[in-house]
Order: sequence, then structure tokens, then C-alpha cells
Amino acid sequence: MKLEIIPFSERDLDTVFAIQQAAFKPLYDKYHDDSTNPYKESKETILCKYTKEGTHGYLFLKDGTAVGAVRVILQDDGKRARISSLCVLSSFQGQGIAQKALLEIEKMHPDVQLWSLDTIQEEAGNCHLYEKLGYKKVGKPEQINDKMTIVYYLKNGR
Repeated sequence: MKLEIIPFSERDLDTVFAIQQAAFKPLYDKYHDDSTNPYKESKETILCKYTKEGTHGYLFLKDGTAVGAVRVILQDDGKRARISSLCVLSSFQGQGIAQKALLEIEKMHPDVQLWSLDTIQEEAGNCHLYEKLGYKKVGKPEQINDKMTIVYYLKNGR
């Protein structure tokens, strides 16, 4: 598999919007979360988030086809980073794309000393992925509704 991680540009907005909609709709349908699910974000919101100061957006291309996306939000002069809205199209999940992409993105930001992210506790596959990559659960889980809890993860950088 050839996986390319390319920086987001405005011309990628429609692609990122479509990927994010497709990837997060099943979670929206399952958990009915109107407050945090990226499925609810408009194109304008996505563009603002991807182009915000200190944010790096990336598109994942598998054999030239756009299959996923993520944002990296740098903080503390680039010493801390938050992974946000990581998504891979369902037909490409389970192929190691998210794992490989995250490892490559970490290499692209060698000054980051602490990585953070959050995910849905009930999504065991997500938790397994992050734990396999060295992320450790921290803090108190946050109950979003009666079906869904958010858990927080940290990972030390290089």
C-alpha cells in the first residue's frame, strides 16, 4: 500500500467535507451526539478549523485516492499538539491507514513533546488503535449522553 500524507489546502475542502461526513455519520447515527460529532460541521466550519493559526490539516491518499483526513493543532510553541477529527472512510478502515498516518504525522512534527487526543470510549477499535500507538488514557471520562463517553489520551513525543 502506498500511503501519502499531504498538507490540506482550500482546494481540498470538498474532499475533506465528504470524507468527514461519510466517516462520522455512522457514529452520529449510533450516538445521536449533536454537540461534538464532526458530522454536524459545515464546510465553512471545517475550513475555519483547518486554516486556523497553528493548525495543520492533512489528507491521506491511498494509491492516489483520498481516504482520510486529520487536523493537528499545535500549542505551546509547537511543543504540544492535539489530534482532532481523525477520519478514514469506512471502506478503507482496518487497513492500517490511520496508524501509518499518525506515525508519519508525528515524524513531521519532531518538536512536539506531548500529543493529545480524545475519542469515544465505546468505540473499542479507536481506543485499541491509540493505545497500540503509545497513547495513555488520562483524566476523567466525560459522559456526553446515555450512550457515549469521551476519553482522553496523551502520548509523549520524541
